[in-house]
Amino acid sequence: MKSLVIIPAFNEASCIASVVADVRAYVPGATVLVMDDGSADATANEARRAGAEVLRLPFNCGIGVAVQAGFAFGVAEGFDIVARVDGDGQHVAADLPAVIAPVAEDRADFSVGSRFLAAGADSESAAASFQSSFSRRLGIRWFKTLLRFVAGRAVTDPTSGFCATNRRAAAVLAGGCASDYPEVDAVVLLSRAGLRLTEVPARMRDRQAGASSISGLAPLRYMIKVTMAIAVTWSRGPATAGS
Repeated sequence: MKSLVIIPAFNEASCIASVVADVRAYVPGATVLVMDDGSADATANEARRAGAEVLRLPFNCGIGVAVQAGFAFGVAEGFDIVARVDGDGQHVAADLPAVIAPVAEDRADFSVGSRFLAAGADSESAAASFQSSFSRRLGIRWFKTLLRFVAGRAVTDPTSGFCATNRRAAAVLAGGCASDYPEVDAVVLLSRAGLRLTEVPARMRDRQAGASSISGLAPLRYMIKVTMAIAVTWSRGPATAGS
């Protein structure tokens, strides 16, 4: 199948080459596209050097816009599968084939790699051990509860950006999602479009370089902004899935 892996990145010059190399190693037949979200460093050059195609946004638009543009590219170019791996090195590329498999085998329209589905691990204790701050743990619990109510489904890792879609799901996500933090909003959009969602176990590690944008009081702002985005999504009614 014709596959695209999009990698949103903002000022990730120190690690983007290794992320691209890992993706190319574990999904050798896929096109790798780095969505450079207006980086001020050499992210674009390092990505090209590692063998990726690069689409560069004119300024920093936010990860949601970068991801949406990547899905729009995938839809326009007729890719059967569009996957996402973050550019900070937190996602383990070796797990990408397992994330893609449910979509490739037509068992799901959207597959998410969950760090809390490790074999034999309790999801709540895993969340507590991985997320060091109280505000992050609170955010995960809040979004899990919110998605049960709004999307009518249980999701163990609502903030995971490690995912794969088929054409129908990619078309929904290309139509619009939250500009700052699109992961939770994506679950709502796809569920309301009647698409099949699944989660598979996937590992997650500390970012390989740089600093997270979600630190200090940022997780609380994140909760508020994403909740408001979900309210807007809910008010618009169900999205239409592509063919």
